[in-house]
Amino acid sequence: MKLSDIALLLLLAAIWGSSFIFMRATANDFGPVVLITLRVGIAALCLMGFLLTRKRWKAFIGCWQRLLWIGLINSALPFVFLAYASLSLNAGFLSVINASTPLFTAWIAHLWLNDKLSPLQLVGMLISLLGVGFLVWDEISGDLDTWWPVLAGVATTLCYGLAANATKKYLHDVSAITATAGSLFFAMLFMLCFSIFFLPDFSQISTLSWSYALALGVFCTAFAYILFFKLIQDVGASKATTVTFLIPIFSFLWAYLLLGEVVTNKMWIATVVILFGTALVTGVIKHSKK
Repeated sequence: MKLSDIALLLLLAAIWGSSFIFMRATANDFGPVVLITLRVGIAALCLMGFLLTRKRWKAFIGCWQRLLWIGLINSALPFVFLAYASLSLNAGFLSVINASTPLFTAWIAHLWLNDKLSPLQLVGMLISLLGVGFLVWDEISGDLDTWWPVLAGVATTLCYGLAANATKKYLHDVSAITATAGSLFFAMLFMLCFSIFFLPDFSQISTLSWSYALALGVFCTAFAYILFFKLIQDVGASKATTVTFLIPIFSFLWAYLLLGEVVTNKMWIATVVILFGTALVTGVIKHSKK
């Protein structure tokens, strides 16, 4: 990759790393459902201009049913799961779980699309799962309430994995920007239907929380997707998705600087284990044949 591509990759990781901080700081004020309604709504409005061109509008109309349910599993549900989990789990912790997304993407492709995994990839999957288990072990107990945030975090990565494979299978003939803008539009409609039952007391929400919610929609969703699409065009999808490996590092940094969260040795160890296993699964690390 060129130096400019590496810089873009670092910028994207920094932006997505900050999304965990913004959710952690605002989920309690807005509630998970309303916060994500704002996030996908703001992002959808930012990107709707792309759909107003004649060519993209026709493509949008032609595949609206596929965009509807992919918007549900790619944005609405995983974002809500993540916001709910952030009520109890710190931002750095969640970013480590999120780093296992390529693992679940490969696993679902193996089961659903018959994209077979090699023995080395299966070993990598086991290593990553052990890393996730090591990370969450102390967060859960016999009390079922302690399980829900962790399960929500894992469900987020499962949704992303399912959505990535569904997009590959059903939206391969649709441009990335049309698919994203369209899916976010339907995610917004879905969230609006439910948000009316979870409205908070808006008068009690601070200006800072509103600023974080705006940043989530504009920078961490709309702008970040545009950067991601440019990376895919410039260096390819496989290299672009390596941004996932960098997100926990930036999330740790933002959590420390903005929220005063402590990054434990356990979190660093889990990060290394999960990323090593994921690198095996995704083929970043390959077995050399002599």
